[in-house]
Amino acid sequence: MKIRTTYLDHVVLTVSDVDASARWWSELTGSRTTHDYEGEVSLLVGGQAIRLRQGTPAPTGSVSICLIADASIHELYDRADELHAVHGSVHPRTAATAPAQAITLVDPDGYHVELATYTPEGVPIP
Repeated sequence: MKIRTTYLDHVVLTVSDVDASARWWSELTGSRTTHDYEGEVSLLVGGQAIRLRQGTPAPTGSVSICLIADASIHELYDRADELHAVHGSVHPRTAATAPAQAITLVDPDGYHVELATYTPEGVPIP
């Protein structure tokens, strides 16, 4: 069997403080939080969900998520500064469908979050 899908439905992050993480992720993505039937907090981001589960987070740096945005790398950099989010410098990435530029932020539990945009010469592969 080979899994063929067009997108990832959701990812679950175990976090130390659901409320603090929900605020951080909501501010970053501009999405609102909802609660699913299992009591987890979900944020709908670009047709997928980031779910937050209370518990002991994975070791710092062991989880990395890349979010592709419809924005320039300069807009993403400015957004990270507006949020006072800890981030690194702009760096090239090999995304799943095209070359990208990204900045890496760190969430309250040490998870790495890349905010990325396709490079001007990169066109997403359908």
